[in-house]
Amino acid sequence: MHSLLRSCLYGLLWLSVTACAEDIEHPRLLLGASEVAQVVVDAESAPMFKFELDKMKTSMAERMAGEIDVPVPADAGGGYTHEQHKRNYKAIHDAGTLYQLTADERYADYATKILIAYADLYPTLGDHPKKKEQSPGRLFWQSLNEAVWLLYSIQGYDAILPTLTSAEKKHIEDNVLVPMATFLSDESPQTFDKIHNHGTWAAAAVGMTGYALENDEMVQKALYGLDKSGNSGFIKQLDMLFSPDGYYTEGPYYQRYALMPFIIFAKSIDRNNPELGIFKYRNDILVKAVYGAIQLSYNDFFFPINDALKDKGLDTAELVYGVDIIYALTKDPALLSIAQLQKKVILSADGLAVAQGVSESLQKTFPYRTLQFSDGENGDK
Repeated sequence: MHSLLRSCLYGLLWLSVTACAEDIEHPRLLLGASEVAQVVVDAESAPMFKFELDKMKTSMAERMAGEIDVPVPADAGGGYTHEQHKRNYKAIHDAGTLYQLTADERYADYATKILIAYADLYPTLGDHPKKKEQSPGRLFWQSLNEAVWLLYSIQGYDAILPTLTSAEKKHIEDNVLVPMATFLSDESPQTFDKIHNHGTWAAAAVGMTGYALENDEMVQKALYGLDKSGNSGFIKQLDMLFSPDGYYTEGPYYQRYALMPFIIFAKSIDRNNPELGIFKYRNDILVKAVYGAIQLSYNDFFFPINDALKDKGLDTAELVYGVDIIYALTKDPALLSIAQLQKKVILSADGLAVAQGVSESLQKTFPYRTLQFSDGENGDK
């Protein structure tokens, strides 16, 4: 009885707290403003979801107990500054998520402080001192990492945007979010327009920034390439990087890696431009890609084709996103058995749907079977 009453009161609280967010449609990427109140109420009865939420709270408490550190870039991959900037984008993302799911303004304040520190730093940067020649970044030695930073950080920004003052919003957007999106797109055409996973990460980051900032020019470039002709960009990548069977051109290991920007950006597209029918595009190619990734494994590990790390398996974060988002779309109980193996869900309405399905014992054994995958966009390579 007490639990039910607490849930009802919490739901009423969030109906008022999120009213402003709904008016201006934030958050509007993986988690929608209209979903927040119900997610908060239902989380109590979904153990997998609650476990992830509690784990994120614990991790964030440890982060918030220390000093904010936004160092001047100095190190290549694996070095201190490289790893610290990775920790920071996860902190921005997680703090934004926790703000939405708890209404605790300390999380929004923490994310704001980190973003302001980046807005102070980013305009002072040129190419990274240890830059990779083919695609240098500014915060990181290659622009791929820059795109990953933006993809995570824009989700956190989207989540806290309703809490920002006009001055904070302008400072963060004008000095880090827009300049980074511009750097990844107009200033890096050789990467942005490339039909390759680096291009996918860049398109996803810029497109999601466009949605969060209500900048349709960014969205159109992300979808259809810098000249918006459709000869490059996210849609062209869907056309060319997967075979008709959903096999990714770089093999199972990179299929796992590339799923993250493909699936997250597709979810954002579906929320903001549902008329595009992105999950139906090319005969459900993204749905096939998630099922294909699962089939391209043995004993829960991906077949190590190309320069693959052999310890990557079905419990990787990328496939957690894939399984949760596609389950919410298809309600296929076989995907719940994969979620059980993963033992984690994403903190969104899609992740909650998976956690509820597992809690209700709806899962069925995933149908592994012998398959022949074609390669190449037409299946003839």
